[in-house]
Amino acid sequence: MRILHLFDLYLPHTMNWAWQMIRATPEVETWVAAPWMLKNEYFSPEFRFFTRPLQAMTGWMPGDEWNASWFSTNLIRSERYWPIYRNWLYEILKTNRPDGMHAHFGPVGVHYLDLAKRLGIPLITSFYGFDYARLPFEKPVYREQYRQLFKGAAAITTTGELTPGLLEALGCPPEKITPIPLSVSPEAFPFIHRTKDRNQLRLLQVATFTEKKGHLDTLLAFSMALQHCPNLHLTMAGERQDKNLFQEIRRFLVSRNLAKNVTLLDFLPHAELPTFFGQFDVFIHPSRTTHNQDCEGAPVVILEAQSSGMPVISTVHSDIPAMVLHGRTGWLAPENSPELLAAHIERFYRMDNSEYQQFSQAAYQQVAQNFNLKNTGPKLRALYQSIRN
Repeated sequence: MRILHLFDLYLPHTMNWAWQMIRATPEVETWVAAPWMLKNEYFSPEFRFFTRPLQAMTGWMPGDEWNASWFSTNLIRSERYWPIYRNWLYEILKTNRPDGMHAHFGPVGVHYLDLAKRLGIPLITSFYGFDYARLPFEKPVYREQYRQLFKGAAAITTTGELTPGLLEALGCPPEKITPIPLSVSPEAFPFIHRTKDRNQLRLLQVATFTEKKGHLDTLLAFSMALQHCPNLHLTMAGERQDKNLFQEIRRFLVSRNLAKNVTLLDFLPHAELPTFFGQFDVFIHPSRTTHNQDCEGAPVVILEAQSSGMPVISTVHSDIPAMVLHGRTGWLAPENSPELLAAHIERFYRMDNSEYQQFSQAAYQQVAQNFNLKNTGPKLRALYQSIRN
């Protein structure tokens, strides 16, 4: 069975979860198409890549998404209006067709629906976050385009059991939706035994600096908890995508005199995270719905942290309540509730090592049992088999 995976950009470092999910179906022959390719650790030799002729001829294959990002972004945008790459792909595929096509993100599915119809190939489209609500909110034309996608696609997937309702509200028939939880390999983020003393806590947030990741909620909660918890430290690491937000964070640290309690780090390579996680006690990630309806589906870094044995403080947002078990693997708060987040921070701060170990072990078991790629890979393969039949 041959499946063509469709992206706008293959593959940013922050989308390592997509590469992992694809590789979780080793019995499937993987083809990859994107109008712009990156040649990094995700450019797997066992995959077949349909590289744009312009890129193939020049040999210009950046190793990361930040190299010539302006050029690649505008090239991808132009493809929506002048589908040169899509038409080239049609000429290649019409005599050598895959068994199915899998578009990653809603707008990618919209763009390639016509190609799937022309070739007579079933199309799966996966929704992951911003495409649930932000895109149709900012660009209402997508509401009708989504309805056409839902009608023409063979199947639609979501990031878990709690997000299908978001697509049903946009007109997707429930029977077409298959939740495929984003998952990780516990072997890649092995359990780390930590000893936590009472009245101390090392907090970590690893996330791209964008509004929906809730960095300002983290800082507000942290500053509140610090009033009662002096031996408290927070580290924040991530790509500084929203420069204005990052400057606002810097101003907040100065205004609250938090420089000695908060460390800001840049983007960390994914391969470094398993070891890096060992320096911290609790992971915090208070996802939120933004003013323009941007949201997350299932932040995979939460699973990676739990796999390493780190309990998590997060929010009741999209599929997170299925990932973090409230009172067992961490604590959840409603969105935009820094006071309650602060209370959760203080609870972990006061916690002794015996209780902490219960949370740590439960966090690891949650991922190993319910969000393990060994289990979700076969679900994805079964979906491919069902559309083929």
